[in-house]
Amino acid sequence: MTIYFIQLEAIPNLDNPEREECVGAFVNCWVKSTNIKLALNKGKKYVSNQGWEVISIEDQSIVSRDMYEGDTEEEEELIKCFDEAMRDGISAFFYKYTSDDDEDDDNEFEIIH
Repeated sequence: MTIYFIQLEAIPNLDNPEREECVGAFVNCWVKSTNIKLALNKGKKYVSNQGWEVISIEDQSIVSRDMYEGDTEEEEELIKCFDEAMRDGISAFFYKYTSDDDEDDDNEFEIIH
């Protein structure tokens, strides 16, 4: 099967306790699937199950492990996400931001498996 990289933007649901800490997140998902439509559905469902509402699809592409091979700490983390998606079907990073104005600033990120 193929691994799809999907970046979604999401906002916390009303009952999500993280709503007090942030207004949104960019979610990077690696999804093992037979096609992009199923991968998108699986990614959206996963994000929803974590207490977030997807508001947009920012990016989608097919990825391979060798795209992430390198010696930086970030590349090692991306390889872990790719490998986890191969093993478990999905892996995700939530890059949370605290206001609409600081989406590009240094914000908190969380690896959710």
